[in-house]
Amino acid sequence: MSGVVVAALVAASLVPPPGAVTIELVSVSGTGCRQGTAVVAMSGDGQAFTVTYSDFAVRAKGTEAKKSCTIEVELRHAQGYTYGIAQTDHRGFAQLTDGARGTQRNSYRFPGYPTRHSTTTYQGPMSDNWQVTDVPDEPQHGPCKDRKPLTVETELKVTGKGSATSLMTLDSTDSSVTTTLRLSWQRCAE
Repeated sequence: MSGVVVAALVAASLVPPPGAVTIELVSVSGTGCRQGTAVVAMSGDGQAFTVTYSDFAVRAKGTEAKKSCTIEVELRHAQGYTYGIAQTDHRGFAQLTDGARGTQRNSYRFPGYPTRHSTTTYQGPMSDNWQVTDVPDEPQHGPCKDRKPLTVETELKVTGKGSATSLMTLDSTDSSVTTTLRLSWQRCAE
């Protein structure tokens, strides 16, 4: 197969399905996202969705503290297509004292499929916005026929040091969208 044909096939698989692509937040649970504090939105072009958290912060003072959020979403789109996560972008803010550590962990999966994990650690002293981009070697696409919800889990952990309080949030100080999941669409085999 020529390189041009392969490139055309790859590009075709990245095109979203025809018609509208919508998203529904099926469930929300966890200490980092009380009811009503996590919102999902689909991009107009069907290529990504965002999760915005309005109250996801963890504080520690000489101890370890963590909060997590688990959401399930369902995408509604034309039959004959499936999607995977091509890239995730997480944003937040960290105020870490000298010797403190902040960790952001993320995973996503379809039921019955492998789970993708990523973890990033920040070392204090730090007082700044942070951003993490995770790109899997190959996106894991969901099932074609029996559609399943996508589960996204996010955890923030702060290990404090001394008597000062350290903080890590998924609410950036400029109120930017905090998590974006970019999609890889694939046509289902006939």
